[in-house]
Amino acid sequence: MASRRFMSLVRTSVRRAEAVAKTGESELAGLRQKETLPWTQLSTAEKSELYRASYGNTRKELLAKAESSDTPQVLLGTGIGLAVAFLLFKGIQSLADPSPKTLSDEWVAAEKANATNVNANPSFGN
Repeated sequence: MASRRFMSLVRTSVRRAEAVAKTGESELAGLRQKETLPWTQLSTAEKSELYRASYGNTRKELLAKAESSDTPQVLLGTGIGLAVAFLLFKGIQSLADPSPKTLSDEWVAAEKANATNVNANPSFGN
């Protein structure tokens, strides 16, 4: 995953360098001077060129050029994570002490019978 991020950063920096090369250094210097002025004085094309010189492609363009989606990798990673968590849970559960006697069916039935005998919950009859 780290190598993928690194390659993405490399590709992004190459795209930015290509965008700067397309604009031309003299034009870019002139645009950088205009950049300090109020942006309402810049045309849409000049704003776009300044954006391209700084950032390269937009996110929408990058996603359109993407070769594949990350969905299979995300689903695989999630499945592996859930499987590991389940196995860890079962492993810890197998090492645990047996459940207490108060959770047995006989104990619960005896408690319910006792509660009924002493009229513990007269409103609902339990």
